[in-house]
Amino acid sequence: MGEYLDVLIVDDSVFFTESIGSFLREKNLKVATINESKKVMEFLKERKPTLILLDIMMPELDGISLCRMIKEREDLHDIRIVIFSTKLFEADKEKAYRAGAEAFITKDVSIEAIGNQVLDLLQRKIRIKFWGTRGSIPAPGPQTVKYGGNTPCVELNLGGDYVIIFDAGSGIRELGNYLVETKERVKGHIFLTHFHWDHIQGLPFFSPAYIPENQFTIYGCEDQEVKLGKVLSDQMESVFFPVPLRRFGASIQFYPLDEGTYSIESFRLKTFYLNHPSKTLGYLVTHRGKKIGYITDNEFITNYTGKPKPGGRFQVDEYNLKLIDFIRDADIVIIDAQYTKEEYKSKRGWGHSDYETVLDITMAAQIKKCVLFHHDPTHSDDDIDKIVRHCHKIIEQRKVKMDCLGAQEGLEIFL
Repeated sequence: MGEYLDVLIVDDSVFFTESIGSFLREKNLKVATINESKKVMEFLKERKPTLILLDIMMPELDGISLCRMIKEREDLHDIRIVIFSTKLFEADKEKAYRAGAEAFITKDVSIEAIGNQVLDLLQRKIRIKFWGTRGSIPAPGPQTVKYGGNTPCVELNLGGDYVIIFDAGSGIRELGNYLVETKERVKGHIFLTHFHWDHIQGLPFFSPAYIPENQFTIYGCEDQEVKLGKVLSDQMESVFFPVPLRRFGASIQFYPLDEGTYSIESFRLKTFYLNHPSKTLGYLVTHRGKKIGYITDNEFITNYTGKPKPGGRFQVDEYNLKLIDFIRDADIVIIDAQYTKEEYKSKRGWGHSDYETVLDITMAAQIKKCVLFHHDPTHSDDDIDKIVRHCHKIIEQRKVKMDCLGAQEGLEIFL
């Protein structure tokens, strides 16, 4: 698609595009400018920038409409977009974020200040942090200090003004305390895989949900019998918990998901139904050309052999093959690996996988980093250390280029 380009600046003001462009070029960035918004889509056929700066008010095609058009294109969706404007209305900011913009910059500051904000955005990394890694039930104690005892909760920070949260196990309590301490206002997207207790039990203790200025959208699968909002409110009925969900002060919206593809904020989300008792979703986030998978709880089909056929194909069940395609070439996949092969023999049909089969699948999918997740509550730190060492040995024996580690509470990974 032509030569590499760092930044494309689109504004009907020649003075503004050249001023910002000159500042960024002095920082050794490759910059292009366009003063007619109608020419942008044609330009993008030849050159694909890392980041686009779009003015909100332009003749013929405004910045928000253009942002939406770019984000709707599969081949352009990972381009990062920043809206900038002299307008300071909150409604315009909300429209920009809904269209897929990563940030909103006001023009009422110096060229240098705007340029520095762009530099900061370009330098930001995707951050993943684990707040809960344990499966089935919390397992606190001296034997689980390294990998943690809280049930599933993973934070994904893409560098915008919102936080992405996978699952609301007991680990979400500490994440909530951190958000209250570090942010004046919290906007979040909470993606639930399913409604088993270990994945929702922390929500009543999520302190940002009680603060009126905050805003959360909670996503998950539902059907005629199981409704997303009702399941979460039922666990906070007085027989189970003293404070009802309606006491949440934050704005809470519920968004049911099916298997498919969704555009949310500045990222693309794909969902996949997993093999687990009750309706369960796996997630794949694409942002800035990076793919992040979250696959728990899941049981791979057990007739999977992991043995290559001629031509490198693996003998797999159709379900396994579909999941391999779903996570193929991902930069990181956080994946259920609760059992050893010996443990799995007596727990077949419980909805979880053994770590050796997980390795077979992730190696077949050619992912870059595999994070073993949903640790069994009976597994101590020493047990998980042994599992990780065995995984490293298998990877080395097969001469596969894939990193593998066990998810640890507090661990941060940057992409």
